[in-house]
Formats: sequence, C-alpha cells, structure tokens
Amino acid sequence: MKNDMTKPGSLKQWMGLVMLIGWFIFPLMGCLDNNEMTFDSLKKHFEEDYNVIDKAIKSEQYSNLESLDWIESVYSNVHYVECSCGGSGMGSQTNYTGFFYTPHDDPFAMWRSYVSPGGLSAKDFTETEDGWVYRQPQGDNEFIAKKLAPGYYYFFEHY
Repeated sequence: MKNDMTKPGSLKQWMGLVMLIGWFIFPLMGCLDNNEMTFDSLKKHFEEDYNVIDKAIKSEQYSNLESLDWIESVYSNVHYVECSCGGSGMGSQTNYTGFFYTPHDDPFAMWRSYVSPGGLSAKDFTETEDGWVYRQPQGDNEFIAKKLAPGYYYFFEHY
C-alpha cells in the first residue's frame, strides 16, 4: 500500500503547519520570559549589595552596578538613578521592576512631570500600608513604589 502524502491530514502537511506556526511563535518566546523581581527578592539582593550600590551611585560609577548580575541596566538623570532588574510580558501586558535612588528621598521622582510630559505628582498616588500606588483611571497602567532605604525605592510598573 502506497502512502499518499498529498491527502489532507497527511504527515507532510501537519509538519508544514507546525513549522509555519513555529516560525511566527518562536521569535516571541523571548518576550514571554518572566524575570521580573518581586519586592522581597529585590530587597534581599539590595540589602546584600547595599554598600556596593550606595558607593557606586554616590560616586556615579554606574558600571559597578551593572556588574551585579541581578541589575540589568542603569539610567540616570539629575533627578534620579534607575536600576532595572527585570520584567515580563509584552505589548499592553508588560511589567518592569527595579529600584531607583533619588537624592531628595522622593518616592515619586521617576514619574514627576519634570521627568516626562504629562507626568504625575504625589497627589496622583495613594499611600498604602507598605508604599504608594498609582492606577490610571481610564486604563491599565499601574506604578508602585516601596521604600528600601533612605533615598532608595523599589518600583513596579505595569503598562
């Protein structure tokens, strides 16, 4: 009996379909990684490396921060220094986690209007038992700040 691979449902057609689906899905797999850090996990790393972190930030030696394997990148401006520590999701379901330092001990420094047009102010945040939260009234954006040490804050951002 001859195996006819041209019939609907044949192995050749199924393999082609699987390869086509894989061709589109595989590039997205990296976006689905979940390496965001919980507050407790980040706080543990932060406390263990506090002396290195504080010295690097105060001396503006940010490469010393990036050498810590749990810090992915560092961004600084005159208002704050942000250390990104992971994220998850893609598109409108993306989360970012990390911590920031602000010389004025301002828990809202990352989101102020002087940082980005249309920014937020303290009145936009609600104080909670362990920090501050902002939830966009007509959307799904959410920002959370929790104090780690004087001038240092954990952040969680959901877009």
